[in-house]
Amino acid sequence: MNLCRKSVLWGALGGLVSTVLLGGFWLFVERQTTPEIQLSVDALAVKTDQPLFTFRGQGVSAGQLPTPLKNQIEKALNLRTQIQRDADIQLYKEVDKLARLYVLEKTIAAQTAATQKSQSEIEEELLTREEAEADDARLLYEASDPSAPREGFLSVRDQLVSYLNEVRRREALETWSNGLREKGEWGVALKRPPGTLKVLGLNLDGLPRDARGTPNAVVFVDYLCEGCVPFFVEFAQRIETHRGALRPVYVPFPYTKPEIAIAFSRGALCANQLGEFASFHMAALTKGELLSDVSVFDLARDTGMKMSDFRACWRSGEGLAELLGKAQKLARQTGLMQTPAVVFGGQIFEGTRMLDALDKAVISQSQSEKLTKREPDNKPR
Repeated sequence: MNLCRKSVLWGALGGLVSTVLLGGFWLFVERQTTPEIQLSVDALAVKTDQPLFTFRGQGVSAGQLPTPLKNQIEKALNLRTQIQRDADIQLYKEVDKLARLYVLEKTIAAQTAATQKSQSEIEEELLTREEAEADDARLLYEASDPSAPREGFLSVRDQLVSYLNEVRRREALETWSNGLREKGEWGVALKRPPGTLKVLGLNLDGLPRDARGTPNAVVFVDYLCEGCVPFFVEFAQRIETHRGALRPVYVPFPYTKPEIAIAFSRGALCANQLGEFASFHMAALTKGELLSDVSVFDLARDTGMKMSDFRACWRSGEGLAELLGKAQKLARQTGLMQTPAVVFGGQIFEGTRMLDALDKAVISQSQSEKLTKREPDNKPR
């Protein structure tokens, strides 16, 4: 299964483009503490008797604080942990990006020396892609904010075309460099930092669900990513196979062909608000590789939902920007690097053979839960 890399930190979108794309990509906070402070704060995280401050010559630790104040210091420690994790993930993604650029530059230099072609000609051969046009920019403008005045498009057209061309070059570079990595020609030496993987602790309100009961899995959805539609077809079969044991929440994550992906993400969220997400989701899957040529309104019409309600939701954008912002936050928290991806049982499943690994995890957790429920009956009398 070909997969679509999501190295999100491939450059900021810029002020206007960030606004148009509902907040842009993730922002990370870098650590600014000295080694000495770092050590004491680390000690505080595991020792309640570590003094926080002194009062009348006596040290006061976290364990001595009243409950409300103790909760405040625990909240600060949790925030620090998240900031550290974000910074570590940012560094990993930056190294991943630089490695790809280095491999590209070295390959272009070698082929330039061996042929009579220019560097631009060689890059064009290596990174196959189509140049964005004004129509693509218009789709991005309309999908990002359907209520924006149409006459405003001309003032931002060139900037959006430039952004889309940057995205297409990035996607082409990822596809090409992934092929070389699979051959073992390059790899990131840094250990990938873990994300926050406890599904129960994530804010999933308002996101589409596919089963009853408390969600125990998060699935990142990019309908246009190469290999994602076949994945979702197989994943739907897994839900049936593991009936009740796999209860997913779907997180729209528009990345591939953003001028179209954002429209489908908004459409999926509107369908969810109208109680038709499952129908919309399946309609998207049945289109397969032809999905990029289908209007989001045609897809909604295929589900049989009332089109006046769908269009009203689409135009108003009520809550949609917040939900897409939540998707970006969840991707950052879980350390998402590519789609398709599933978070389940304290793990993030990505890459080749991910469904086989997910099967084993679901079966293992189900067996563990059965043993836990039967434990009182198993005790000797």
